[in-house]
Amino acid sequence: MKKLIFLLLVACCFCYANEFKYRWATYTTYFNEHIDERQTNIKVAARYLDGFVLLPKTIFSFNDEVTSRISENELGTANTLVGEKRVPGYGGGLCQVSSTLYAAALYAGLSIFERKPHSKIVSYILPGLDATVSKEQGVDLKIYNPYNFKFIIRASVDGNALSISIFGEKPKMREIEIIVSKPEKQGDFIYTITTRRVFTSGKEIFSEIVSRDYYY
Repeated sequence: MKKLIFLLLVACCFCYANEFKYRWATYTTYFNEHIDERQTNIKVAARYLDGFVLLPKTIFSFNDEVTSRISENELGTANTLVGEKRVPGYGGGLCQVSSTLYAAALYAGLSIFERKPHSKIVSYILPGLDATVSKEQGVDLKIYNPYNFKFIIRASVDGNALSISIFGEKPKMREIEIIVSKPEKQGDFIYTITTRRVFTSGKEIFSEIVSRDYYY
């Protein structure tokens, strides 16, 4: 029976490899190992995220597909941002997974349906590219697939590196550049603008302001 299950898993992976052979984007962030249980939490969240298939014209919810599926005994305590303070928190590290996915989705050209930045700048990703999540507070990352074909999300952890890739059924038709403006101080806040530029054959066809973010 175990051999049959193994063969089915191998066959399934082979089919996915052939179906989603075009990489649209990859983004990698890094974390400190062996300080707390952050690495464990990131690995758990990445495992639930890995292999998710985003269907055409549908919305991916991080809380629905990742946070809600993780049981309490799978997570540990790690440094997390609560309001303006960094404190040890249950499940610390999940926001690094959602932020890495958010950045990959921007580079893949997917649409962002819902996203909220942290209250303060985090160390593992540029301001303007972070995406905090909290099931208890109703804060979610939601990504929309505007295309008429499917994508698959692949997530993996190698040492202190978290990598998230997005593969499509069809080749990527446009090049994408993400520009994060230099953070500027405005009163008690740090302000930044994130812009996405889209190119075809090296020629810019349009650009959009993705977000205007304020951090304490």
